[in-house]
Amino acid sequence: MTLDRDDAESLAQELSWLRKNEGFIQRRLFKAAIVDEVLRGANKDTFERLKNRFLSAIYTLEQDESELLLDIFALSPATEGIAGLEQRRQIYGTKIGTSKFTVASREEPALRHLHSRLVTGTYAQSPLVLHVPEMHGGIIYEAASTLVIVENRKWRETREYYRFANMVDKLDYVTVSRSHDGWVNPQSGGDFKVNTRPVEGAGYNDHFWHLDKARTKTEAMERGQIYDLKFTVFPEQQIEEHAALKLASRAFHDKTLLASIQVGFIGDKPRSIWKFERVSPFARPTKANEYNILGLDDRGIAGIRLRDVHGWLFSGIAWDW
Repeated sequence: MTLDRDDAESLAQELSWLRKNEGFIQRRLFKAAIVDEVLRGANKDTFERLKNRFLSAIYTLEQDESELLLDIFALSPATEGIAGLEQRRQIYGTKIGTSKFTVASREEPALRHLHSRLVTGTYAQSPLVLHVPEMHGGIIYEAASTLVIVENRKWRETREYYRFANMVDKLDYVTVSRSHDGWVNPQSGGDFKVNTRPVEGAGYNDHFWHLDKARTKTEAMERGQIYDLKFTVFPEQQIEEHAALKLASRAFHDKTLLASIQVGFIGDKPRSIWKFERVSPFARPTKANEYNILGLDDRGIAGIRLRDVHGWLFSGIAWDW
């Protein structure tokens, strides 16, 4: 079995997937668990109500973007029931007098703007509004995704993704801390380079410095801009030298609106797996029970999703071999 980078779930990936084939319909929304969760909140709502919330979020965008997305998601009178994305692109392109290739190029920024509306809940029918007036400085994480890969009980790698909004002037770098050894590989061709510094008795701080467009030097991040940070952490030693891994957890200092923590198992599978949310290191449960037990999906992955986490409390997954 192999695990691809796309196994690190994200709302953005599901939005991109939902525009394909038949578009935004009930059967496909059910398979897009994160989109469904963001629209649903804590409520048990009908598909029609979830659809109306999705439409409400789209209508908050600029008119050209909202009209584009309505057609692309098969939610407009012109494209409803049209089962192919390329055909829906052609319909919208004909309407505005451009090619379907130009339409495709305009989808990504529109999807990014829709992503922000859904995560922050800034639309009229949002099930949960997560305005952040207390954040006068620092950064806000719109989404954070962690995928830890364990092969035959040993840690093989950790894939991280953070999408954040900078809320201060001229931010030079962001820091991600970890308690274990490892070397960090930022995404090839990405917008950040890393500078790792040990913290005596506590682990390491990985400082990610933003690169200019040419990726030849660092430059400060601008206030109000959205940034995507992707990197992978690998073991320093041979995988065989590591002890059997039994825990994967994260604590969030800055406000994080949507977080996903996953563990993928290759080879040996745990006897039991359980989750914990928003606890101190001393309050992490040591075994599974009827309230916290988790299972593996058909890819061998266990995962949890969280909304509105911060304050240095830990959430994650633990297991027994």
